[in-house]
Amino acid sequence: MNPKDCTKIIDTILDYFELSDFEGIGYSGCTPYQILISTILSQQTTERNSRRASEQLFAELPTAKDVYNSDQETIEKLVFCSGYYRQKTKCIMAVTKCIIEDYNGKVPDNPNDLMKLPSVGKKTTACVMRYAFNKPSVIVDTHINRVSYRLGISDSKKPEETQRAIMEKVPSDRWDDLDIAFITLGRNNCRPKNPSCDDCPVKDFCRSKVV
Repeated sequence: MNPKDCTKIIDTILDYFELSDFEGIGYSGCTPYQILISTILSQQTTERNSRRASEQLFAELPTAKDVYNSDQETIEKLVFCSGYYRQKTKCIMAVTKCIIEDYNGKVPDNPNDLMKLPSVGKKTTACVMRYAFNKPSVIVDTHINRVSYRLGISDSKKPEETQRAIMEKVPSDRWDDLDIAFITLGRNNCRPKNPSCDDCPVKDFCRSKVV
């Protein structure tokens, strides 16, 4: 698939779901540390629950130093609604300890150092680079991975291969638009099971459609 078709797909989805005025994920006013921790809290839960957990945590412990000086029980109570709260608390505490002790309390602004932090992988790194430091990066979650494969943007179901394909075929100034378009399509039409292909706005591009 060529860049022109990729752009057409993105625009078609945005128009269909009336997302053309979308202004991005709600990280406005957040520090790089808060964006990093919010991304960790967003794993394996709903957006509503992760946002609530982030708000509760940062209302009480807004900085890395605050979290570093807190305790496991306190943090667990604050992030309980995010699910897997014990594992996430341990991860948050480990990441925060590393930031305070190894990076002078500042979140690294480059991918190599970010991925040295405990439990921080490619997806979290991409989120932080884009939303904390305004550096172009491709984020691949389950929806984006699935939609990209079905539409033929990627020939692989592996997230790292999908990321590479998007970087090669989609103009970097459309990566934000791709995120919201493919996530929305993945939630509403292009579901893992029983996809709704009849009313899919980009079914003509899809190699996996069931019509």
